[in-house]
Amino acid sequence: MKITMPHSRTCALVLSLLSCTSWTAHAQDDASTQSRLSNLMAMPFATNMVGAKHAQRLAWVEQRKGVRNVMISDAGNAPHQATTYLKDDGTPLWGLALTPDGKALAYVEGGDPEALTAPAPNPDNTAYRPTATVHVVRDGKKNIIAGQGYLPEFSPDGRQLAFAQGGTLLLGATGSSARAVMTTDGTITALHWSPDGTFVALEINRGSHGMIGLWDTKHRVLSFIPPGLGFDRLPTFSPDGKHLAFVRVQQPPLLTHPENGQFWSLHSYDLTSGAEQLLWTPPKGPGSRFWAADDLDLTWTPDGRILFPWEGSGWLRICTISAAGATTPQCLTPEQAEVSSYLLSPDGKSLFYTSNVGELDHWRVWSKPLDGNAAALTDATEEAGSLAMAGEDLAVMVTSATQTAHPILHHEGQWKVPVTPTLPKDTNFVAPQSVQFRSEDGINIHGQLFLPPTEMHGPHSALVFVHGGPNRQMIPAFNAMGYYSNAYMMNQTLAAHGYVVLSVNYRSGTGYGQAFREADKIGSAGASEYQDVRAAAQYLRARPDVASKHIGIWGGSWGGYLVGLALARDSGLFAAGADFHGVHDMTEPDHPGLSPEENRKQHETEWRSSPLADIAHWRAPVLLVHGDDDHDVEFEQSVLLSKALTASSVTHEDHIFPGERHEFLRQQDWLTAYGWTIRFFDHYLENAEVP
Repeated sequence: MKITMPHSRTCALVLSLLSCTSWTAHAQDDASTQSRLSNLMAMPFATNMVGAKHAQRLAWVEQRKGVRNVMISDAGNAPHQATTYLKDDGTPLWGLALTPDGKALAYVEGGDPEALTAPAPNPDNTAYRPTATVHVVRDGKKNIIAGQGYLPEFSPDGRQLAFAQGGTLLLGATGSSARAVMTTDGTITALHWSPDGTFVALEINRGSHGMIGLWDTKHRVLSFIPPGLGFDRLPTFSPDGKHLAFVRVQQPPLLTHPENGQFWSLHSYDLTSGAEQLLWTPPKGPGSRFWAADDLDLTWTPDGRILFPWEGSGWLRICTISAAGATTPQCLTPEQAEVSSYLLSPDGKSLFYTSNVGELDHWRVWSKPLDGNAAALTDATEEAGSLAMAGEDLAVMVTSATQTAHPILHHEGQWKVPVTPTLPKDTNFVAPQSVQFRSEDGINIHGQLFLPPTEMHGPHSALVFVHGGPNRQMIPAFNAMGYYSNAYMMNQTLAAHGYVVLSVNYRSGTGYGQAFREADKIGSAGASEYQDVRAAAQYLRARPDVASKHIGIWGGSWGGYLVGLALARDSGLFAAGADFHGVHDMTEPDHPGLSPEENRKQHETEWRSSPLADIAHWRAPVLLVHGDDDHDVEFEQSVLLSKALTASSVTHEDHIFPGERHEFLRQQDWLTAYGWTIRFFDHYLENAEVP
């Protein structure tokens, strides 16, 4: 039976779902819960933090009540608003850049940083689709449109602005319109100025391979660093501008063990002679496949060393090697811990980095002289994220159990907080408990447990929350990513509503080392991570405060995939589920490089790893939610599952957000989807009849 709930909540339109008596009984509680969630999601949330090189000026994007604006703070003082947007229309603001003196700010309005060449999102369904547009704000006042594009970067003297659109590079004087100076095949995915402003290095993706172009701003000539049959990435100029370092990366073939090969290398290019030098290739074993978080680039030190990320010990660390080559790297950050962001101090003598040293579920900022010992700069009360320098001051994006992402600045020996997000009145957050349990095959799994208020007597219905990615890690605090900040608020709301919620960090996630992230037979190779999800439900079932037959599951993206697996394989364990934009058929077209027989076996494995493979065993009701302009998971994945559920007479409720992307861009759409989810679980878990 397929049940599609309309937006209207009139009793006559929902008789097929539940009786008017039942709906009326829950109406007051439903309204208070939705109001609580709405107030929570109105809290300010900061992203895209950047600093000025020679000024104590910091800028970031703040989303408040769904409205995005750019904020600017000087020396850690209360910020002022640099833009005047007024509507929760889902228009992204991103790609911030400041001139070295901080007097001019560039940002991108619209577009999608995860799908640069795709049509810009239009979740508000305006009459004309927006475009990605680069703006420049001078002296915090006049807002000038520089042109259509993204990736704005100011020249080292602050007089010019470069940005890209597809394979086109645009240049212009700061504060004026830019013009196209060259176009090449492929997509420009990153650009960097040389220290003297002579060159702009371009990272260019051409699908099967990637290369680095050098645009000579004086002679107006494009040249290429001699490319290989892989992807050349992370171009970084030396301090004197005479050399450029980069990594050359290959994707390991399917059905091979990456540790048996050497799939990346570190290179240097001499801009004067045109000579390229191979500096180092990692040995076979852990780290022979390149991996780096978003905030991990290459960095040159003034004394001729190159800093780079490497997980040769099985953990993602920051290491250093001489730019002259022919040396063994020295790793600067500890083993048995990961690094998510790092910066070199302005004098080039110290390293600042964010790491989970000592406690894998907590992230702090550390300071370390390049040849000395590390010291923690933040404590366990805050979770540290991205880093930036504002002049000589270090800025950190932090969260806590009760505070959304916001910047703090280390100024004159103390931490200053430009904005302090505070919970709405009468909001009692639970402190999530960090828990660990064993999967069926013995792997240790971490999670966070959200418990209802003590005055709500159990046993309670319970929910497993599964994140997406899958390369993500949930922590016992607000997340620095908007998607999971929202999920944290939702889990807190569900707990306050009477549910026991367990957020599980299943294998293939980050934070626990390479072996955990690249565990055997994950995803389409066998869905081994589902064992961890099932173990989470077994952990809940064994708790005395949980009603063992009233356990549900919710999640999005890869989490939606795991929701599908849970309901298809274990409807006797999971009584209901909410699947946001999940993957349901993991099969792919034939893979080049595999024989017909190898492809046949691979397709069989992919199919057996898919929720649709076990549709005959699916009994539990499910809620499906998807935006139909999703560029991460095909909208058709939800359409396909809905058809299969209908054919199998499985109860399901489905909803579409026209024009929405994978990560819903309008706050109102998140609130609406979460409202559907709460009402769905209230009905189906309360009345669960587990086979």
